[in-house]
Amino acid sequence: MYESRFGITGPPFQLSPDPNFYFDSRVHRRVLEQLRLGLAEGPGFTVISGEVGAGKTTLIRALVAELDPAQWAISNVVSTQLDAAELLFSTLIGFGVQPSEGPSEDLAPSLLRFLVRLKKAGRRSLLIVDEAQNLHHDAFDQLATLAAGESSRRPSFHVILLGQPELRAMFESDDFESLRELVRVSCHLGPIDRAETGPYIEHRLRKVGWQGSPSFDDAAFEEIFGWTNGIPRRINLLCNRLMLSRFLSDETCIDRATVIRTARDLRAELGEADAPPDPSTNRFAMRPAPAGASAGEGSPVSTPEVRPRVPRPAALPVRLQAPLLVPMEHGPLLCVAAGQGDHVKAAALMHALAARDGLPPAKLVRVHNNEALDGSRSLFCGLDIDKGLINLGIAELPSSDAYGELKRVFEFVVDHLLPRAVIVFDGSSPASICAGVARAKEIPVVHIGAGIRVDKSAGSRAASHRTADHLADLLYTSDAHASEVLADEGIAAERIHCAGNLLADALRIATRAPRNLLRHQPSAVGALSFLTDRKGYALMVLGHPAHVGDAKDLIDLLAIVRDVSRDLPVVWPMPGRLKLELKGFAIDTSTAGDRVHCLAAQAYPDYLALLGNATCVLTDSWTVQEEATLLGIPCLGIGACPEEGITSSVGSNTPVGKNRTHITRAVWECIFNGGKRGRVPDMWDGKTAARIASYLSAWLPSNADPASRRAIDTRSHAA
Repeated sequence: MYESRFGITGPPFQLSPDPNFYFDSRVHRRVLEQLRLGLAEGPGFTVISGEVGAGKTTLIRALVAELDPAQWAISNVVSTQLDAAELLFSTLIGFGVQPSEGPSEDLAPSLLRFLVRLKKAGRRSLLIVDEAQNLHHDAFDQLATLAAGESSRRPSFHVILLGQPELRAMFESDDFESLRELVRVSCHLGPIDRAETGPYIEHRLRKVGWQGSPSFDDAAFEEIFGWTNGIPRRINLLCNRLMLSRFLSDETCIDRATVIRTARDLRAELGEADAPPDPSTNRFAMRPAPAGASAGEGSPVSTPEVRPRVPRPAALPVRLQAPLLVPMEHGPLLCVAAGQGDHVKAAALMHALAARDGLPPAKLVRVHNNEALDGSRSLFCGLDIDKGLINLGIAELPSSDAYGELKRVFEFVVDHLLPRAVIVFDGSSPASICAGVARAKEIPVVHIGAGIRVDKSAGSRAASHRTADHLADLLYTSDAHASEVLADEGIAAERIHCAGNLLADALRIATRAPRNLLRHQPSAVGALSFLTDRKGYALMVLGHPAHVGDAKDLIDLLAIVRDVSRDLPVVWPMPGRLKLELKGFAIDTSTAGDRVHCLAAQAYPDYLALLGNATCVLTDSWTVQEEATLLGIPCLGIGACPEEGITSSVGSNTPVGKNRTHITRAVWECIFNGGKRGRVPDMWDGKTAARIASYLSAWLPSNADPASRRAIDTRSHAA
C-alpha cells in the first residue's frame, strides 16, 4: 500500500516467513550453525525450540535454500495434532509419494521403501516438522523407529523438529527418555538483542530498495526494542504500522514519539488492557520492556496470541477466531477441484462469491483433465469460467509420480498468483496435497466439507481427510455431527463453522439448466427399456480411487451389478476413465447379457434426472450419498470401506459393503417397500454458498481498508 510512496519494491515487514529476508543475528547464526551440525552428525533428531515469532520457520527455510536438491529429498510438514498414521501420510505427500490406498499399516513400509531407494541413489532424506509440540506421542515413536540407525534396509533419515518452548520441555520429560538418545542437536532460538534491532529493521528495508525514506532515528530503534522485546515478528508488526502511519500522515521521519503513539494505538486496537498482562496467560500486549532489561537469548517472553476484531455475519452463528495465517493483500481465491463433486460444489460457491461485493475474483483450479468440467459446465453459466481457468493436467489415476507432480505444479501456481486463500473440498488426497502446499507458503486454507471420517483401516483415505482438516484455517462442515468430530479432535471451535451442504445449492442451479437426457448416447436405444420397467431401475455410480485401478475390486463390484440386475435393471453412466480401466483388465464385457445399460458420462442436470427417477442408487461415492439424501432416493453404499456419516444416520444411505446377500435384501426393500429415504439434514437449504461468501467477506482483509489488516494471528513466524 505504501510502497510506491517510499519508492520501495515490496512490503519490507510482511509477517509470513521469507528466507530472502533472513537476518544473520547472533542468535540466528548460532542456531543455523547447530542445524548444519545436526545434518552432518548423521541420522537422528535436531530439536529447535523458540517463542512464537522468533524466526524458526525463516531460519529453516534459509537452511533448506543451502541444500542441493540433487543430494537431498526434503519433506516439510506442519504438525496439527497429527497421529502416527497421519504424520506418515503427510510425510509421504511432502516427498511427492502417493500413499497406498490400503490399511494404515502399509504407510510406514511405503515410506521406508522410498527412503531406501533414495539412499541407493546416493541422496539423503530430511523431514522438517514445524509446530512439532502438537504431534501425538505415537507420532514421535514412529519417527524414532524410522530414524533409529543405519543398516542395509534403514536409510539416513534426518528429522528436524521445530516448536514452541513446550517442545523442549517435552523432550526433557521422562516420557521422552528413549527419544532423547536420538537427539543429535538441541537448542533454543531467542530474540535478537537491543543492539541488533536497528540493523534488523534496516536490513529488511534495504531488501526492498529503501533509500532512507522514511527515516528512523536511533531513539526510535531503542523504543521499538522496548515495545517488542526483540521478537522479530513483533518488530515486523509494529514497523509495518509505523510505515503506514507515515504514509497516511504524509511525514517521512519516525522518532521515539511516533513509536510510542503507534504502539499504544496498536495495543488499543488489539483490545489489550493498560496493565501488563499476566505472564501465565497466552496473551501479548505491546508494552515497554522493564528499565534495564535486555531481551537477549533465553529471556522470558510471554507467548503471543492476538485476536482479530472483525464483525461476524449474522448468517453464521459462530465465533470468529484469527486464521492460522494472514491472508495476502492481493490475489484471487483459488478453488481446487478434482472430481465431479468438487466441480459441482465449486460452481455453487463461485456464484455466491461473484455476487458478493468486496471479495477478490475466484479462479477454478482443475487438478485433472477429466470429464468433470464438461459434465458440470451448465452450472458455471454466467461465470465466464474459461477466463482464468487453471488446468494442472495431473494424471487422474493415483501414483507417486502424479502426486509429486501435483505438488510441484501447484507450488508454481501459488508462487505466481499469490492467492488470498486456497479453497479445497472434502479432504481428498489432491485436496490435502494442495492444502499442504498453501500452508507451507503461508497462504490461508479454507476446507469445505470438513469433518468427514472413515475407518482408519482405509489407510491414506482416512489420513487424507484428517490432514486436510488440520491444515485448514477455516473449516466448513455440512452438519453438526462433522463439527463435533472436529471438536473432539482438538480443533478450536472458533475455526469450525457448520454452513450446510453446497450440493443443495448446486441442485438448485441444476434444476434451472436445460436437460438432454440420453441424447447422443450410443446405447440410448437399448437403454430406453429401463424407463418403462414397472420396478424402475437402479442407478450405478462408481469411481472411488480405492476401487478404480484395482482389478479384483472391480471384478467383485461387477458381480454385485450382475446380481442386482436380475431383480432390477441397472443404469450405469460410466466415465471414460473407468471404461479404459475395465478394458485394460479385459473385463469390459463381463456384464454382457445382463440387464445392465452402460451410458456415457452424463451432464450434471441429466445425471440428476436419472438419480431423481431411480428406484435406488448403488455407489461408492460420498457425494452421491449426499445427493441421494437431498432427493430422497434410497442409496446403497457399496465397496470395501463405504464412508458413513449423517447420510446414514439421518439421510437415505444404507452401507452394505460387498456383502451380496445384504445388497440383494436391500434392493428388495427398495422395490417392495420404497427403501430408506430419510430426511434432509438441517441447513441443507440451498443457502450454504451465500453463508460461506458472507463469512469470507468479513474474514478476508479489504484492500481498500488498512484497518482491516489488524486481524493478525501470531502463530506464524517471521524474521
